[in-house]
Amino acid sequence: MPTNTYFNLPPEKRERIFAAAINEFAQRNIQSASLSNIVAEAGIARGSIYQYFRDKEDIYIYVFETLRARRAEYVESAFALYKKEPFLVFFEAFYIRDSEFLLNHPLHIEMGKHLYGHAHGVSRKLIQKIQSRYREIFLIGIAYDIERGYMRPDINCGILADLCVHLVTDIFIFQSLNNSLTMENIREHATGTMHIIRNGVAP
Repeated sequence: MPTNTYFNLPPEKRERIFAAAINEFAQRNIQSASLSNIVAEAGIARGSIYQYFRDKEDIYIYVFETLRARRAEYVESAFALYKKEPFLVFFEAFYIRDSEFLLNHPLHIEMGKHLYGHAHGVSRKLIQKIQSRYREIFLIGIAYDIERGYMRPDINCGILADLCVHLVTDIFIFQSLNNSLTMENIREHATGTMHIIRNGVAP
């Protein structure tokens, strides 16, 4: 994570460095990314970057954790439904809100595509950390629904939680395949998916 020296920088300079890092990691995976490119775009001295971050992986993790925190803050409103409404009502609201954040931050999507397309080393650790956070939240909500009789008692909580994790993270793949991704087709996809989960596919 950043040093105190970084946090003591003027906000404008911190933002320049952060924005330059986002741009670099949106274009290249962690292996191909270059600190030199970040330094050049941010307009800082080459040696100074090591006063702020230990290495390239350090700044990579910081960028992802910062964006993840902003994303979590954006979806906070969906948690008004958590353990108050049925889990699938909460999850649909969460999924739509989360997708809205990503569509409003296209560079985050580009970074995510590189993250999932290069799932080695630090990228793999970040993926595991992100997915375990989601999974824990979803497991608790699903188990609570089963206790309240909102879901069948034979539902496998882990499998349903994993399915929900994949739905949340697969937007990076959807964006790779569908350049016309919009909130309209995301909502349609979310509603259709929830309908299938609730009702199954058997006639």
